[in-house]
Amino acid sequence: MESLHPYFLIIHILCAIIFLGYIFTDVVLLSLIRKKLGEEIADKIFSIIGSRARKIMPLCLALLILSGGVMISRYINSEVGFFDTTLQQFLFIKMILAFVILVAVVISLSCYYLGLKNPLAKIIHILALILGLFIVLLAKMAFYF
Repeated sequence: MESLHPYFLIIHILCAIIFLGYIFTDVVLLSLIRKKLGEEIADKIFSIIGSRARKIMPLCLALLILSGGVMISRYINSEVGFFDTTLQQFLFIKMILAFVILVAVVISLSCYYLGLKNPLAKIIHILALILGLFIVLLAKMAFYF
């Protein structure tokens, strides 16, 4: 498994770039469309982008979570311990934040496909962006403390 670690790392980083890049674009850049072009045009643009995102993002998030799980098992397991080092503690917090994003995405996609009103619709992308940025910071800080 150790020899596959670099491949999981590449998959993980690419999926993180795609996932957070989309979320950042939606929250920071595309929100200006509604202000500048109006509701009708913005709704058309968001529906086009959303239909593509609903096809790509679940797979991207699944690969992100799975590759992260495989890589984290290198640092947190029964042989090396679970909460013994600062690295393990940071990685555990990172896992919890990623789990919150995963649960929010599952709830949102379930609501969409079941035709229900999504209670997280207004906050999910902002939440995912903030948590995602914290995850990136924790991932980098974990190896320096």
